Amino acid sequence: MDVWSGYIGLSIAFVIISAIVLWFSIRTPGQIIIKAILIPATVWYGLVLYYTVPNLMGWPISQTIPENSQVLAIRIKEPNPKRNDLGAIYFWVNIKPSSISSEQTLGARLNPKSVFSYNSKTRPRAYQLPYSRKMHKAIVEAQRKAQGVPGAQIRTKKGEPKIGNTGNDESKTTLELEIINPVTLFPK
Repeated sequence: MDVWSGYIGLSIAFVIISAIVLWFSIRTPGQIIIKAILIPATVWYGLVLYYTVPNLMGWPISQTIPENSQVLAIRIKEPNPKRNDLGAIYFWVNIKPSSISSEQTLGARLNPKSVFSYNSKTRPRAYQLPYSRKMHKAIVEAQRKAQGVPGAQIRTKKGEPKIGNTGNDESKTTLELEIINPVTLFPK
């Protein structure tokens, strides 16, 4: 509860300060160009603040997992119709540094949802995918295969797009798990 009260307090403080600054900037005569820049910039920063704080709190994100990420842990939460819970599959992964794009367009950098986004190349990240029976079976099978190989790792790779997909929509691409055997990975 402390995190949310801090988040609400931070939001209220921003709204009060923004209202005071905008009130005085609008009421003063002249400098229309500065006002035309200041007002949208203040609203934009409010959106950045709104989307950034939950991203930094450590909650899993609902995005596609970058290809070739090392899976550290998986938790499967099956659907529960009695509680109206659709279920989810949670992945805790180490992202391969080359899968993090450092080059972004100006539009992507100005998007309020991604200004202060998580982009660590060395720390794990939590992902939440919608529950599917097919993915559940694939995870159980991959974990079973990995148990028989000492030091085995589970890595993610992109599967084939679903039928009827144009191929450009990442959300329609299936996720496949691959067992990496360290004995065959590193030559003697």
